[in-house]
Amino acid sequence: MTELEFLARLEARIQGSHPLLVKGIGDDAAVWEWGEDTYGLLSVDVLHEHWDFDLTYHALRFVGYKAATSAISDICAMNGEPIFLLVALGIPRRLPPERLEEIYEGFRQVEQKYQVAVVGGDLSPARDLWISVTVVGRVEKHRLTYRSGARPGELIYVTGDLGGAYAGLKILQREKAVFLKNPSFQPDVSGFTYVVGRQLKPEARCDVVARLKQLGIQPTSMVDLSDGLAAGLHAIARSSRCGMHVYLDRLPYHPQTEHVAHLFGMPLTALLLYGGEEYELLFTVPKEAYETLLREPDIYLIGHTQEEAGVYLEDPLGQVEPIQEISWDSLSGQRDSPAS
Repeated sequence: MTELEFLARLEARIQGSHPLLVKGIGDDAAVWEWGEDTYGLLSVDVLHEHWDFDLTYHALRFVGYKAATSAISDICAMNGEPIFLLVALGIPRRLPPERLEEIYEGFRQVEQKYQVAVVGGDLSPARDLWISVTVVGRVEKHRLTYRSGARPGELIYVTGDLGGAYAGLKILQREKAVFLKNPSFQPDVSGFTYVVGRQLKPEARCDVVARLKQLGIQPTSMVDLSDGLAAGLHAIARSSRCGMHVYLDRLPYHPQTEHVAHLFGMPLTALLLYGGEEYELLFTVPKEAYETLLREPDIYLIGHTQEEAGVYLEDPLGQVEPIQEISWDSLSGQRDSPAS
């Protein structure tokens, strides 16, 4: 049973109704009535040692930072702003209490950068370290964005660059393998500091949400790319009931990502489509927004929506192929297709 199938079974068993609830399960965050002009937003994210991070190369302050920004990213995907964080920790006995301060150093940095506040949480003994971050946010009612609002004939945009986090992971795994064979070895990530940073210390795109508001642009649909571009495209296509057509030569990437692809003999396209852990935003807008976004840095036009169902990739030669829906499956701890 896949993660999506399991979640569907759980959803069928949960009533999920309340007078204040506007939107429950099914998007990046739940939505409730906050005030006359404002909705509240609520989401939670969990990072687990050995599944989501490796303490061989993930410093604890980075683990805390990443746990927080991955949760904040869900609020960004609803076009909202984060406000409060609740943090729950599962603490193994082998981790001295003073080491917890390193985790909270990561949260302190998040508080400063994103203007949020850690307001509470819980501690629990655990075999391995895990961190759960619940984030409370808000959004003006007319700014709220779901995955389901895209319509045929709109433009598809993505922020930042793609594949970098996975490329950084490959470099870190390479250095760990060498270290395990020779503990006196000093890791060398020179030439790959950008992609390693994308893996260890990702950022949520609150800046893009703020910029779109400043420009007066209201996305019709949006999702974050924690599970990769392919998964994001399929999520919007499924929720909005429209097709997605993107162009390979428009997908943005950093030169270091391309270098890693060549180094490991991997197709660059696979990294760009299926890398995941990006926390960038994928969104759609009406065609009228094209001129406004044309010169915006770090926001890239990659395709358009269409009546025809399905998600497609067109290469520079005009060859069109369907994009498989491949993403991380939390139940199996792996990508849900060997094609990745």
